[in-house]
Amino acid sequence: MKKKVIAVLLAIPLVLTACSGRSDAEKTVREALKDPESAKFGEYYFNSGTGKACLTTNAKNSMGGYTGDSQSHLIKDKEGWHYDGDAEEAHADCRKTYADGEEEEPLANAVDDPSAIK
Repeated sequence: MKKKVIAVLLAIPLVLTACSGRSDAEKTVREALKDPESAKFGEYYFNSGTGKACLTTNAKNSMGGYTGDSQSHLIKDKEGWHYDGDAEEAHADCRKTYADGEEEEPLANAVDDPSAIK
């Protein structure tokens, strides 16, 4: 019983830190929106190794209509969160290509130097 209580007490700061990170990320995205109060947030992913996060965001545009889900790109450093734009892509794709920094496989016939093509 004592071990369970200790485990729960040790987990509380981790949960609070994760919640704080997400709420601060949401605040940063709100600051970049035309209508911050309309923001609806969905899936969130943060890679502590790269310092990058993806946050599914839907908010109203200047015409008053919702834009649909997009992925807000964020960077976290010692100064806090920074908005790095957004993209119309699936959350899983944002996580793979942006937050985790995995690049797509190059094409077999890709050329590094476009001037080499004649």
